[in-house]
Amino acid sequence: MTSFRRLLAALIISTQLIVSTTCQANSGSVIPGVVLAKNGQAMSVTATNPEDSMAAGAEIFENLTESSPELNAPAFDDSMTKYETLRSNISEQLAPDQMKRLDALLANVRKSWQKRDRGSMAIQSIEIYRLLQESIDHTNQPVPAEVPLLDYAGFKIKALLISKDPDWEQVRKTAHEATLWWASTKSKVTDGALRDAMDHTVMGINDAARLKDTRLLKFSAEMDLILVDGLETFFNTHLQNH
Repeated sequence: MTSFRRLLAALIISTQLIVSTTCQANSGSVIPGVVLAKNGQAMSVTATNPEDSMAAGAEIFENLTESSPELNAPAFDDSMTKYETLRSNISEQLAPDQMKRLDALLANVRKSWQKRDRGSMAIQSIEIYRLLQESIDHTNQPVPAEVPLLDYAGFKIKALLISKDPDWEQVRKTAHEATLWWASTKSKVTDGALRDAMDHTVMGINDAARLKDTRLLKFSAEMDLILVDGLETFFNTHLQNH
Protein backbone atom coordinates (compact mmCIF):
# COMPACT_ATOMS: atom_id res chain seq x y z
CA MET A 1 0.00 0.00 0.00
CA THR A 2 1.39 3.41 -0.96
CA SER A 3 1.69 6.22 1.58
CA PHE A 4 -1.18 8.00 -0.15
CA ARG A 5 -3.42 4.97 0.21
CA ARG A 6 -2.48 4.78 3.88
CA LEU A 7 -3.53 8.41 4.19
CA LEU A 8 -6.88 7.70 2.57
CA ALA A 9 -7.37 4.66 4.79
CA ALA A 10 -6.70 6.85 7.82
CA LEU A 11 -9.26 9.32 6.57
CA ILE A 12 -11.90 6.59 6.64
CA ILE A 13 -11.29 6.19 10.35
CA SER A 14 -11.37 9.95 10.91
CA THR A 15 -14.77 10.16 9.23
CA GLN A 16 -16.44 7.24 11.03
CA LEU A 17 -18.56 9.63 13.04
CA ILE A 18 -19.72 11.36 9.86
CA VAL A 19 -20.63 8.05 8.26
CA SER A 20 -22.41 6.81 11.39
CA THR A 21 -24.43 10.00 11.62
CA THR A 22 -25.27 9.81 7.93
CA CYS A 23 -26.39 6.18 8.15
CA GLN A 24 -28.67 7.03 11.04
CA ALA A 25 -30.09 9.95 9.12
CA ASN A 26 -30.57 7.89 5.97
CA SER A 27 -32.36 5.14 7.86
CA GLY A 28 -35.18 7.52 8.57
CA SER A 29 -34.94 9.82 5.60
CA VAL A 30 -37.67 10.26 3.02
CA ILE A 31 -36.81 11.13 -0.54
CA PRO A 32 -39.67 13.15 -1.99
CA GLY A 33 -41.86 10.81 -3.98
CA VAL A 34 -39.77 7.66 -3.60
CA VAL A 35 -39.76 4.80 -1.12
CA LEU A 36 -36.69 2.61 -1.61
CA ALA A 37 -36.21 -1.05 -0.90
CA LYS A 38 -32.93 -2.35 0.51
CA ASN A 39 -31.86 -3.42 -2.98
CA GLY A 40 -32.25 0.15 -4.25
CA GLN A 41 -35.44 -0.59 -6.15
CA ALA A 42 -37.95 2.25 -6.22
CA MET A 43 -40.99 0.77 -4.49
CA SER A 44 -43.48 3.60 -4.78
CA VAL A 45 -43.69 7.05 -6.23
CA THR A 46 -46.10 9.62 -4.82
CA ALA A 47 -44.52 12.95 -5.81
CA THR A 48 -47.00 15.46 -7.17
CA ASN A 49 -44.89 18.61 -7.01
CA PRO A 50 -42.84 18.99 -10.24
CA GLU A 51 -39.69 19.99 -8.35
CA ASP A 52 -40.03 16.99 -6.04
CA SER A 53 -40.56 14.79 -9.08
CA MET A 54 -37.18 15.83 -10.50
CA ALA A 55 -35.45 14.95 -7.23
CA ALA A 56 -37.32 11.63 -7.12
CA GLY A 57 -36.39 10.92 -10.73
CA ALA A 58 -32.76 11.71 -10.06
CA GLU A 59 -32.79 9.28 -7.14
CA ILE A 60 -34.20 6.50 -9.33
CA PHE A 61 -31.33 6.81 -11.81
CA GLU A 62 -28.69 7.20 -9.11
CA ASN A 63 -29.93 3.91 -7.65
CA LEU A 64 -29.87 2.27 -11.08
CA THR A 65 -26.21 3.28 -11.40
CA GLU A 66 -25.32 2.06 -7.92
CA SER A 67 -27.10 -1.27 -8.26
CA SER A 68 -26.15 -1.92 -11.90
CA PRO A 69 -23.73 -4.81 -11.23
CA GLU A 70 -26.39 -6.94 -9.51
CA LEU A 71 -29.66 -5.38 -10.73
CA ASN A 72 -32.33 -7.90 -11.74
CA ALA A 73 -35.01 -7.58 -14.41
CA PRO A 74 -38.00 -6.97 -12.08
CA ALA A 75 -36.14 -4.18 -10.30
CA PHE A 76 -35.14 -2.56 -13.61
CA ASP A 77 -38.69 -2.77 -14.98
CA ASP A 78 -40.10 -1.39 -11.75
CA SER A 79 -37.70 1.58 -11.85
CA MET A 80 -38.70 2.34 -15.43
CA THR A 81 -42.39 2.18 -14.50
CA LYS A 82 -41.87 4.52 -11.55
CA TYR A 83 -39.98 6.99 -13.71
CA GLU A 84 -42.84 7.06 -16.22
CA THR A 85 -45.20 8.16 -13.44
CA LEU A 86 -42.90 11.16 -12.88
CA ARG A 87 -42.24 12.01 -16.51
CA SER A 88 -45.13 14.43 -16.96
CA ASN A 89 -44.10 16.54 -13.96
CA ILE A 90 -40.46 16.42 -14.98
CA SER A 91 -41.26 17.57 -18.52
CA GLU A 92 -42.97 20.65 -17.06
CA GLN A 93 -39.68 21.67 -15.44
CA LEU A 94 -37.28 21.00 -18.29
CA ALA A 95 -36.68 23.00 -21.45
CA PRO A 96 -37.58 21.10 -24.65
CA ASP A 97 -33.92 20.46 -25.52
CA GLN A 98 -33.24 19.11 -22.03
CA MET A 99 -36.25 16.81 -22.21
CA LYS A 100 -35.13 15.62 -25.63
CA ARG A 101 -31.69 14.77 -24.20
CA LEU A 102 -33.26 13.01 -21.21
CA ASP A 103 -35.41 10.89 -23.52
CA ALA A 104 -32.34 10.01 -25.61
CA LEU A 105 -30.38 9.01 -22.50
CA LEU A 106 -33.31 6.95 -21.29
CA ALA A 107 -33.52 5.16 -24.63
CA ASN A 108 -29.83 4.32 -24.24
CA VAL A 109 -30.45 3.04 -20.71
CA ARG A 110 -33.10 0.66 -22.03
CA LYS A 111 -30.96 -0.37 -25.00
CA SER A 112 -27.92 -1.04 -22.79
CA TRP A 113 -30.06 -3.12 -20.44
CA GLN A 114 -31.36 -5.19 -23.34
CA LYS A 115 -27.78 -5.78 -24.50
CA ARG A 116 -26.79 -6.70 -20.93
CA ASP A 117 -24.21 -3.92 -21.02
CA ARG A 118 -24.38 -2.92 -17.37
CA GLY A 119 -21.45 -0.51 -17.63
CA SER A 120 -23.13 1.51 -20.37
CA MET A 121 -26.44 1.40 -18.51
CA ALA A 122 -24.77 2.78 -15.40
CA ILE A 123 -23.09 5.60 -17.34
CA GLN A 124 -26.31 6.61 -19.13
CA SER A 125 -28.26 6.45 -15.86
CA ILE A 126 -25.87 8.70 -13.96
CA GLU A 127 -25.96 11.21 -16.80
CA ILE A 128 -29.74 11.42 -16.32
CA TYR A 129 -29.10 11.97 -12.61
CA ARG A 130 -26.76 14.84 -13.47
CA LEU A 131 -29.18 16.40 -15.95
CA LEU A 132 -31.97 16.40 -13.37
CA GLN A 133 -29.77 17.65 -10.52
CA GLU A 134 -28.47 20.52 -12.65
CA SER A 135 -32.06 21.44 -13.51
CA ILE A 136 -33.21 21.63 -9.87
CA ASP A 137 -33.22 25.07 -8.23
CA HIS A 138 -30.95 24.59 -5.21
CA THR A 139 -31.10 28.26 -4.18
CA ASN A 140 -33.25 27.81 -1.08
CA GLN A 141 -32.01 24.35 -0.18
CA PRO A 142 -29.44 23.73 2.56
CA VAL A 143 -27.18 21.53 0.38
CA PRO A 144 -25.28 23.44 -2.33
CA ALA A 145 -25.80 22.37 -5.94
CA GLU A 146 -22.20 21.17 -6.21
CA VAL A 147 -22.66 18.45 -3.58
CA PRO A 148 -24.95 16.20 -5.68
CA LEU A 149 -22.56 16.83 -8.57
CA LEU A 150 -19.70 15.49 -6.43
CA ASP A 151 -21.98 12.50 -5.87
CA TYR A 152 -22.34 12.22 -9.64
CA ALA A 153 -18.55 12.28 -10.01
CA GLY A 154 -18.08 9.31 -7.69
CA PHE A 155 -20.79 7.26 -9.38
CA LYS A 156 -19.61 8.22 -12.89
CA ILE A 157 -16.11 7.02 -12.10
CA LYS A 158 -17.42 3.76 -10.63
CA ALA A 159 -19.57 3.28 -13.74
CA LEU A 160 -16.57 3.88 -16.00
CA LEU A 161 -14.59 1.31 -14.00
CA ILE A 162 -17.10 -1.43 -14.77
CA SER A 163 -15.35 -1.73 -18.12
CA LYS A 164 -12.09 -3.69 -18.19
CA ASP A 165 -10.73 -0.88 -20.37
CA PRO A 166 -11.99 2.38 -18.80
CA ASP A 167 -12.39 5.51 -20.90
CA TRP A 168 -9.52 7.45 -19.31
CA GLU A 169 -10.40 10.64 -21.14
CA GLN A 170 -13.82 10.56 -19.47
CA VAL A 171 -12.19 9.72 -16.14
CA ARG A 172 -9.89 12.75 -16.41
CA LYS A 173 -12.78 14.99 -17.42
CA THR A 174 -14.82 13.83 -14.44
CA ALA A 175 -11.84 14.30 -12.11
CA HIS A 176 -11.42 17.86 -13.39
CA GLU A 177 -15.10 18.62 -12.87
CA ALA A 178 -14.97 17.20 -9.35
CA THR A 179 -12.02 19.50 -8.61
CA LEU A 180 -14.02 22.54 -9.73
CA TRP A 181 -17.14 21.53 -7.81
CA TRP A 182 -15.17 20.96 -4.63
CA ALA A 183 -13.32 24.27 -5.06
CA SER A 184 -16.71 26.02 -5.17
CA THR A 185 -17.90 24.23 -2.03
CA LYS A 186 -14.80 23.98 0.16
CA SER A 187 -14.99 27.43 1.77
CA LYS A 188 -18.51 26.68 3.05
CA VAL A 189 -17.36 23.60 5.00
CA THR A 190 -16.23 24.58 8.49
CA ASP A 191 -15.65 21.00 9.64
CA GLY A 192 -11.87 20.72 9.29
CA ALA A 193 -11.72 16.90 9.23
CA LEU A 194 -14.41 16.68 6.58
CA ARG A 195 -12.82 19.43 4.50
CA ASP A 196 -9.35 17.86 4.66
CA ALA A 197 -10.73 14.41 3.85
CA MET A 198 -12.45 15.74 0.74
CA ASP A 199 -9.30 17.64 -0.25
CA HIS A 200 -7.26 14.43 -0.20
CA THR A 201 -9.99 12.43 -1.91
CA VAL A 202 -10.22 14.83 -4.85
CA MET A 203 -6.42 14.76 -5.00
CA GLY A 204 -6.56 10.97 -5.07
CA ILE A 205 -9.07 10.96 -7.92
CA ASN A 206 -6.86 13.27 -9.97
CA ASP A 207 -3.68 11.31 -9.20
CA ALA A 208 -5.37 8.04 -10.10
CA ALA A 209 -6.67 9.51 -13.36
CA ARG A 210 -3.20 10.79 -14.25
CA LEU A 211 -1.49 7.50 -13.37
CA LYS A 212 -4.31 5.30 -14.76
CA ASP A 213 -4.34 3.52 -11.41
CA THR A 214 -7.68 1.71 -11.31
CA ARG A 215 -7.28 0.49 -7.72
CA LEU A 216 -6.60 3.96 -6.34
CA LEU A 217 -9.33 5.40 -8.54
CA LYS A 218 -11.93 2.94 -7.26
CA PHE A 219 -10.85 3.58 -3.67
CA SER A 220 -10.98 7.36 -4.12
CA ALA A 221 -14.40 7.18 -5.79
CA GLU A 222 -15.72 5.16 -2.84
CA MET A 223 -14.27 7.76 -0.47
CA ASP A 224 -15.95 10.51 -2.50
CA LEU A 225 -19.35 8.86 -2.06
CA ILE A 226 -18.80 8.39 1.67
CA LEU A 227 -17.76 12.00 2.09
CA VAL A 228 -20.65 13.33 -0.01
CA ASP A 229 -22.94 11.73 2.58
CA GLY A 230 -20.90 13.60 5.20
CA LEU A 231 -21.27 16.86 3.28
CA GLU A 232 -25.03 16.39 2.99
CA THR A 233 -25.24 15.78 6.74
CA PHE A 234 -23.04 18.81 7.44
CA PHE A 235 -25.07 21.22 5.32
CA ASN A 236 -28.40 19.89 6.56
CA THR A 237 -27.30 20.63 10.12
CA HIS A 238 -25.47 23.92 9.40
CA LEU A 239 -28.01 26.07 7.60
CA GLN A 240 -26.44 28.85 5.57
CA ASN A 241 -27.00 30.84 2.43
CA HIS A 242 -25.49 29.50 -0.78
